[in-house]
Amino acid sequence: MQNVLITNQKKKRKGFTLIELIIVLAVMAIIAAIAIPNLAGVSNNAKKKADIQSCETIKRTALTFVATGDMVEGIYTLTPGTTTTLTQKVGDKTEGVTNTDIVNAFKDVNTPEYGEETLYTIDIDDDGDVTVYTGDDADTEIITE
Repeated sequence: MQNVLITNQKKKRKGFTLIELIIVLAVMAIIAAIAIPNLAGVSNNAKKKADIQSCETIKRTALTFVATGDMVEGIYTLTPGTTTTLTQKVGDKTEGVTNTDIVNAFKDVNTPEYGEETLYTIDIDDDGDVTVYTGDDADTEIITE
């Protein structure tokens, strides 16, 4: 009888059964199915907020130059990157802005992250109001007025 008890004690299981492992994997799969789509939405939302913040920064900077008279009414295109460029549309032509103070003020602006746009458009009206949006047309989603 003692031998049977000792044998049973030796056979005590060490580890998990197959069914326990399958249940754990199923629970993990359900959690992943819920969490992964939410993470993609959070990422897009963060990119959109970053672009809105960049547009606000551009707008404040442009308003400063409008107040000093360095930027006048017109449509400007800002292409951030390693070599930031700022151009102004004058009639049918596009001319580069040569005032280095203005260009340097925009050099720390990040490239748009949300969507496929790579530039910002700054629209200054005759009242000195500034509108900034990503891309080259006002139909884009990120606009600050």
